[in-house]
Amino acid sequence: MPAQPTPSPPPAAAPPASTVKRRRWILVGIAAFFLLFALLNAINPFGDKGYVGISHGDHTHYVPEDRDPDVSISNFPGEPPGPNERILPDGRVVPRE
Repeated sequence: MPAQPTPSPPPAAAPPASTVKRRRWILVGIAAFFLLFALLNAINPFGDKGYVGISHGDHTHYVPEDRDPDVSISNFPGEPPGPNERILPDGRVVPRE
């Protein structure tokens, strides 16, 4: 008697289209969340520091948002003010009132 070929296993059933769409929407949602988080972190719409760091050669000067344009960047401090300090428009660091 000739050997009979073994039957091939049935093909794997593909997941239903609704499952594929759901997975796709979940991935899109996760990607959108991380993109929004990165964008908000870059824009910093709720920043309350009152100063910005400006790169000046190989170091950074911390300048208040309302700085006097007639004052050179070099007159501003090279380290951020402490928690109870603020930078004046002329570059002086004073205690916060």
